[in-house]
Amino acid sequence: MKMTPWISMVLLLAASVSRAELALEKKSPAMLIDGVAAYVNTEMITIADVMSEVRRSPWADSSPELREKRLRELYTATLNALIDRKLILAAAQKSKMQLQSWAVDNRIREIVANNFDGDQTKLHNLLAERKITFEEWKKNIEEDLTITAMRYQQVEKRVAPTPTEVRAEYEANKGRYQTETATAVSMIILDPPEKPGDETVEARNTKIVEALKAGTTFASLAKTYSKDAKAANGGSWGKVNPDDVFRKEIVAELTKLKPGETAPMVVIDGYGYIVRKDEQQDARALTFEEAAPYVESHLRMRQAEKLYKDWTDRLRSEAYIKIFELPTTK
Repeated sequence: MKMTPWISMVLLLAASVSRAELALEKKSPAMLIDGVAAYVNTEMITIADVMSEVRRSPWADSSPELREKRLRELYTATLNALIDRKLILAAAQKSKMQLQSWAVDNRIREIVANNFDGDQTKLHNLLAERKITFEEWKKNIEEDLTITAMRYQQVEKRVAPTPTEVRAEYEANKGRYQTETATAVSMIILDPPEKPGDETVEARNTKIVEALKAGTTFASLAKTYSKDAKAANGGSWGKVNPDDVFRKEIVAELTKLKPGETAPMVVIDGYGYIVRKDEQQDARALTFEEAAPYVESHLRMRQAEKLYKDWTDRLRSEAYIKIFELPTTK
């Protein structure tokens, strides 16, 4: 799903923190290429403003061509997010929205508690190191909260999927709302002999197979023979997607098993793997009652995206915006 611009900016920065918090990160001098990126009414956004936001994104590919292309994509998305930010702040000022001082103070206390072990001195030391005044940083906090409040008024407050819409979405997209396939797996992992003369994995496997036939539980044998971290839990890996967790040789054996069956030992790089399929949970469609919360959430996101775009498009249509091309690196 396409994210709204302000959400996209946060995702691009790979952190769910405010822009003010990001300002605490040390800037890379290589990124501070300056120049005018855009004018928004009477305000200016510089290339350095945009690049200071972009720099934390994992855009550095091995290929210079791909790196240039990816950087430009991130630059454009981030510049649009910054333009929207200025437009929303201007709209808040026009509507005379004012935050209570306690809201800003509470947010600052929250940041100090979560990121600085409750010690505000650490915050001030880091701000000094980054050459950012506390007033500048606090202003960014206030702007973040203002944007959140404006978004609530213009978007979230107006999102309200009706029961009819929820039912219609479910009926039209039942395949989207289903459980995941999962397999409950237990495993005994046998280490290769440490020195000549030690018991081989094949010899230990024979003992395990005979014990299983005699009625000894797989879990107790895992506790006795397995040397991995799962041994204490009877070798249980819980419910997993085998393709995501195990080597293809093990996955191949699991696909042959029915729940309750144990596969013949697989030897990989000298280690012996004895795998048991405890349970198989196949994907199934959710009933409407099961799916309703997910359907409603999906509709809320979709409606919020549309309302946000309509709102910011309207703000853009009423503003003067001039965007300058990012210079090439060649």
